[in-house]
Amino acid sequence: MQVISVTDSSSLSSGVEVQRGDVFLVADSTGSVWRVLKGAFRLDCETDSGTSLIHLALPGDWMGVEALCGLPYTYTATALVDSEVQAEAMVNLPRMEALAAVLRQQQRQMRDMAPLRSGTVVSRLAHLLALLARRCEGEAASLCRKDMPRLKQTAEIIDTAVETVCREMNRLLPARPKRAPTTLKLVSFNREVDTAAKRRPRPLRQIAA
Repeated sequence: MQVISVTDSSSLSSGVEVQRGDVFLVADSTGSVWRVLKGAFRLDCETDSGTSLIHLALPGDWMGVEALCGLPYTYTATALVDSEVQAEAMVNLPRMEALAAVLRQQQRQMRDMAPLRSGTVVSRLAHLLALLARRCEGEAASLCRKDMPRLKQTAEIIDTAVETVCREMNRLLPARPKRAPTTLKLVSFNREVDTAAKRRPRPLRQIAA
């Protein structure tokens, strides 16, 4: 796990790529408000019982909204998949409009989290797949295995065992079938060899005098 540090001012105006498993925001630190351009993050906080998942940040979501009030970050943001973020200049928005947008986002994130922690394992995993397929434009992208978080992360998010995730993932998002080995050329070659062997003249036997 790597903690990403953004110190270059040019990075604030352009996208910043965050690799899967890297920590982008650290609780109690300060910085800008960030917008998720692609990918997904898990936002955690430390409790007496350990690290607790609060919600997910998906394309179009803001992270570090505490900066609007001049406060340090409340949560630690870790990339679930390869992601990209950009610093958001919300200073141009009226204060009430910005706070209202943040409130609507938090309400939606609460609704997104509920199906991840209730219902059958299949329904929880299917809901997670639908969330990870979401884009900024609201359209759904097609997913493959490389677009998924690590199995341990997935199991933690939907509150189940890693073995269960493996089993249900094979049903909902099967891996691409491996290509069968090509044997036609080999068979044809063998047949040609066999045919040539049959056509080869046999040596004449010497006749004893």
